[in-house]
Amino acid sequence: MKKVSTWFQTHLSIFKFIFMITVLLIVGTQILHLAKSISFQQVAVIFTSIPIWRLILMIVIGLVAIFPMIGYDWMLNDLLKLNQSRPYLLETSWIINTINNIAGFGGLISVGLRIEFYGKGQKRKEIATSLTKIMLFSMAGLSIFSLLALLSTFLFHSNTYIRQYWLWLIGGGLYFPLLYLVTTRKKSGYFSGLSNLQGLQLTLTSFLEWGGSILTFLSIGKLLNISVSSWGILSLFVAANVIGIVSLIPGGIGSFDLIMLLGLTALKIDHETAALWLLLYRLCYYIVPVIIALILFFIHGFQNFDHKYQGIPKQLIHEVFHKIVVFSLYFSGFLMVLSVTMPEIFTDIAWLHKFSPVNFHWIVQVPSILAGFALLILGRGMAAQVKKVYLPTIILLIALLIYTLFLGFLTITTFFFALLLLFVIEIKPELYREQLVYAWEWIIKDGLTFGSLIFSYLVIGMYQFPVLKHHPFKHYSKFFILPSEQFWLRGFLGIGLALVLIFLILSFLQGSKTKIDAVMPYARVQNILQNYGGNSDSELVFAGDKSVFIYNNGQDDSVFLQFRTLNNKCIVMGDPSGKKADFADAIETFIAEADRLCYVPVFYEVSEKIVLLLHEFGYDFIKMGENAIVDLNGFTTSGKKMRGIRAIINKMDKAGYTFEVVAPPFEATFMNEIKHISDAWLENRVEKGFSMGSFSNAYLSIE
Repeated sequence: MKKVSTWFQTHLSIFKFIFMITVLLIVGTQILHLAKSISFQQVAVIFTSIPIWRLILMIVIGLVAIFPMIGYDWMLNDLLKLNQSRPYLLETSWIINTINNIAGFGGLISVGLRIEFYGKGQKRKEIATSLTKIMLFSMAGLSIFSLLALLSTFLFHSNTYIRQYWLWLIGGGLYFPLLYLVTTRKKSGYFSGLSNLQGLQLTLTSFLEWGGSILTFLSIGKLLNISVSSWGILSLFVAANVIGIVSLIPGGIGSFDLIMLLGLTALKIDHETAALWLLLYRLCYYIVPVIIALILFFIHGFQNFDHKYQGIPKQLIHEVFHKIVVFSLYFSGFLMVLSVTMPEIFTDIAWLHKFSPVNFHWIVQVPSILAGFALLILGRGMAAQVKKVYLPTIILLIALLIYTLFLGFLTITTFFFALLLLFVIEIKPELYREQLVYAWEWIIKDGLTFGSLIFSYLVIGMYQFPVLKHHPFKHYSKFFILPSEQFWLRGFLGIGLALVLIFLILSFLQGSKTKIDAVMPYARVQNILQNYGGNSDSELVFAGDKSVFIYNNGQDDSVFLQFRTLNNKCIVMGDPSGKKADFADAIETFIAEADRLCYVPVFYEVSEKIVLLLHEFGYDFIKMGENAIVDLNGFTTSGKKMRGIRAIINKMDKAGYTFEVVAPPFEATFMNEIKHISDAWLENRVEKGFSMGSFSNAYLSIE
């Protein structure tokens, strides 16, 4: 006998598997038989007639019903004496319980996930003991409802079909009393360390969990306007869950649904309505919560992966999302304006028809133009990664989303803007620049885009005139037909308003147009040169035609860079001046500050050492010339190679020219004289500066 018992226990898993397969075959056969009597076309008709707010309310009720399950994980953390944060508990509990609901496999999924989330650093025996207690109590609520259902079967309703499940209700109802007796009397083994209060908390959690599922099912029926006894549904629902658990099928899928379908039809509910009721219950209580759980699980796994690789994966994804958002803003904005300028093109081109705002009546003409141009200019701000573009983009996308929901409910359009909104929220960290400096390259690109749309609209308006009726492009006329002159005039007004809107958005994004250290700090520059020295270009800083960026190493000013700002470029003249050990930090700080204010640093006439340093910051280089240095100590005009130089010198001597180095201070007459010579030589041309000296009284008078 002992050998038989041992053999049976060894092969128990095989028997369970055979039993589950047998049940699945029986249930599957019955469901296929029932499916023949259900008109799924009629089910679809009933579903489409449900108001949207009712569907949303069903999903909300289903989501709220999941929350009591958090109590299991709260208790597990208490038993294991873990110190997990509340957000972490909420997230992990949602993942564990919703996945276990739909694919429990007798609680194996639940055990595996809880070990993964809470088992690090814990002893295996302690985890097993705590999980066993929780799993035993997870059925306590169903047992209590079984007793209530059994009572209601004989007191509150008299449906003979449902009464046939009384034996299942008795079996389910006996579970909790037996569990209570075992846990209160036996305080060793798996039940040690569990106080009466903890047992009560687990029982309450289980009761609220099953109560939530029952309430969800009943609420869906009420929202479907199904008139039926709630007590009868309670008895049927509890009995179906008991049978589903005994069948060992994950989530009771199949066995539960079969019992419910048969029972609901016995309660005089037509097959199609009963099927829809069950489908909506599965959707609201199982599918939607588990989709949220899978998203949370993916986020949790990605966070660990991202942490392992020092944040690089997240940064790459943000960059990809950023490019998608920029493209989508331009794409949607262009289509919205195009839908007004060439409305017929959306009828003749199939793939454009799906995106047509006009054909689906989700937005009117002038707002379409305004929103389209706004999306285009916000796309520029998004491409420039400006902080200020975030809020206007969110507001505009929410407004467009509301239009798609309430003025047309076009699925593809709604999904597109909803997804775009999520992407914009996700890439918020990518928007770090304080202002938009509208570069000439951007102005040209956007100008061509805006100009082509406006020009095409004007041309199409002229095309409607009778005098141009017979034109060489008449074969393409279907693309250039507007509904009426009023339509064109409204669009023309919309374009005028759009230009004003573009100006306002650009002004907002540009802000105060802050520049980098625009004032020349003479005293600080002199101090750096005196303490650390400079280079051959350092003295050009006093010409007064450049701005200065000063780097402080935390102790004192040690480096300065001289530059001039032109549009969105900060053109740096020569090498940094000052303490050479701080050059790398100074350049990095300058690049970061320029980037924050939406400027692009460009370095001009730098030495070989600085070229190598800039290469580490990702710069490319173009060679435009070389500097020549003459060693005056060894310089001579003698020799064959210097024959041309000697000829020039002799020529100047014969002409009576002399050379003299003079030092300030200078008299006013002298300054006026050399100013006259400089002006005569320029011959009304603009004098060059920046990288060479130019005539300046202040610069020449520096002692």
